Amino acid sequence: MDLQKLEIFLNLAKTMNYSETAAQLFTTQGNISKQIMALEKEFGTNLIDRQHRQIKLTSAGKIVLDLAPKIINDFQRMQQKIQASQQYADRVLKIVTVPSVANYRGLELIINFQTQHPEIKLDLTEVEGDHVMDFLRNGENSVVFGRDFGSQQKKYDSVITEDDQFVCLLPRQHPLAQQDQIALTSLAQENFLLLGRETLLFDRVMVLTQKAGFEPHVSYSGRQLNIILSMIARGLGISIVMEKSVDLPDDGNIVKRPLDLTESSQMLFMRNYNVKYSRSVELFWTFLQKQSQG
Repeated sequence: MDLQKLEIFLNLAKTMNYSETAAQLFTTQGNISKQIMALEKEFGTNLIDRQHRQIKLTSAGKIVLDLAPKIINDFQRMQQKIQASQQYADRVLKIVTVPSVANYRGLELIINFQTQHPEIKLDLTEVEGDHVMDFLRNGENSVVFGRDFGSQQKKYDSVITEDDQFVCLLPRQHPLAQQDQIALTSLAQENFLLLGRETLLFDRVMVLTQKAGFEPHVSYSGRQLNIILSMIARGLGISIVMEKSVDLPDDGNIVKRPLDLTESSQMLFMRNYNVKYSRSVELFWTFLQKQSQG
């Protein structure tokens, strides 16, 4: 319904004169009559009794007169709240990221953008790797920063920030620690200490080891990287991680060695295609694209 017709009707109900209403609304008497008849057509009944020379409201017209002001007021309040919500969204940049963002260029880009656009309020949320993509699948008005092994960037609008390689973490005394590069097949008899499925890395390691012809013995699987590092330092197993995701202790009890794999992962920002994003998201995306081109 066009609420302007209701406003015209209310004015006419107040003046009870087509000419006066037309003058107050800076239009013609004919247009006022046309709008009233259009409103009556929407309601399917007469609002004005035209059997008398003087304007008189029908019973339906009196109902409209009673309820229309609240309808108009509620609609205006709704518009104001929507506008305020949009203005807030235009000032807030929501980014959902994996916990290890500090190890990657993604955090540097976020900070640089915030420095260039202090008027934008940053809303940065960390979630585990398997939940990052939920924010895109749910159609939320946010950007995500996460890891991809080659499938996600084909589905979403993406800006890649860097590659990240698979590496093996071993105790310093381990015989393989002396090698410059480790063959995955040489780890078949090792105890694997892995980050859990929620990080997305676990399943990828399972795929890689299967391709190498063995099923690893996983003696630990969980979220606590510090537990994995402590166990490795004590010679209780090895781990496969992404090179940039782990900062090793300074004591040198753990070494990091590249694996003989051509496969890697990409760290990237992603958002949905064909979504009307807020001004803050558009500003950030333009910034990312310029940085990637530079």
